[in-house]
Amino acid sequence: MIQRTIAGTFKARIFYHTFQITPSRKIYSQTLFPSQQTKNLTQRMILPRLYTTPAGNFDKMIVNFEQVKKATTKNDILIVDVREPDEIKEHGKIPNSINIPLGSVSSVLGTMSEKEFEQTYKRPKPTEDSEIIFYCMIGKRSGMAQQNALNLGYKNVKNYLGSWTDWASKGQ
Repeated sequence: MIQRTIAGTFKARIFYHTFQITPSRKIYSQTLFPSQQTKNLTQRMILPRLYTTPAGNFDKMIVNFEQVKKATTKNDILIVDVREPDEIKEHGKIPNSINIPLGSVSSVLGTMSEKEFEQTYKRPKPTEDSEIIFYCMIGKRSGMAQQNALNLGYKNVKNYLGSWTDWASKGQ
């Protein structure tokens, strides 16, 4: 795990939290060192935040326009659009991509059978080592989908940060 810091502003009471995440992903929180209530005091605190992705792998988990363009010609790479179907109708989609709305990503990748996946999407269901690229409109929802896939055990999932906005701006 990597420790990162997040700065937060808290008013009136100053306190510190410790968080422990177990291998079963349960989170235990404990409040430590409560201080006396202080009027109109704004205190800046730095809290550690843990991520499960090693820093060295972060660049490998993001793709750019050129990488996605190459991936559109490869059938062994699954490109997943996590926008809603109405958004795709309005704006368009990246060639050779399939649509799995963000709210369905976990159930489709987690519990849908291989046969049902292939019937629905006309592509084989990805294995845990298959390369999957997620995209949306600007890259936020695709990042959430990427995290969902990682939580399901998929190891080679990537996020197209520029997403549809970047793709469309390049005239594709």
